[in-house]
Amino acid sequence: MNKLAKSFAVIGLSALIIAGCGSPEESESTGKAPAAQPAAAPEKNEGDQKTSDQEKDNEEGIIRIMEQNIAYTENGEQKEETAFLKYNDNQNYSMYVLPEYELSAEEPNKDVLMWTEDDSVFMRIELLPADAEWALVEENSKAQLAAVGPEVTKTQTPEDPFFNNAWAMETNSGSDIVTTYLIKNQEQPLKLTLFTKEDADHRNAFLEMAKTIMKENK
Repeated sequence: MNKLAKSFAVIGLSALIIAGCGSPEESESTGKAPAAQPAAAPEKNEGDQKTSDQEKDNEEGIIRIMEQNIAYTENGEQKEETAFLKYNDNQNYSMYVLPEYELSAEEPNKDVLMWTEDDSVFMRIELLPADAEWALVEENSKAQLAAVGPEVTKTQTPEDPFFNNAWAMETNSGSDIVTTYLIKNQEQPLKLTLFTKEDADHRNAFLEMAKTIMKENK
């Protein structure tokens, strides 16, 4: 990845979680207790088993097919290819990824979807909490963009329900273009940061793949 991505790591929000832990008290036994007889396991009736199966189905949620065609634009050229379902354990979601791209974890709560021909062209994916403070997220995102280029401007969002109420701003440094989208979706808020170039405009491809992101049940 290029130096523009590193500048984003300098400016951001940090949280310190302090967790306490305790140790169980130890006691010594002064005598031997008689061996206990193992308890018999309770029997499950057919009704209980049926309910358990139904609960399992609800927990698993939607079953996604393994591939899906995605139409997109790359450097002004219309394309359509088969994307394949990929699972991400870092933030616990799945999405469809086109053949020329690779999804991998970057750090906790951040993943990258890279163009395999040039890993400086990529999209950073961050799943945000449902109660995200959007004013703070917007301020932080704008500061990150300003660290890349002096002029940060609003950019259009695609005409798609996925981008309803979305926030989008962009900057550039030479031929490098950095665009941030805040997807204010109640079901799954997202922050998408796209690092592209004038001669390698993969923004539409990244966004079309981002539209397929679906949170997985743990």
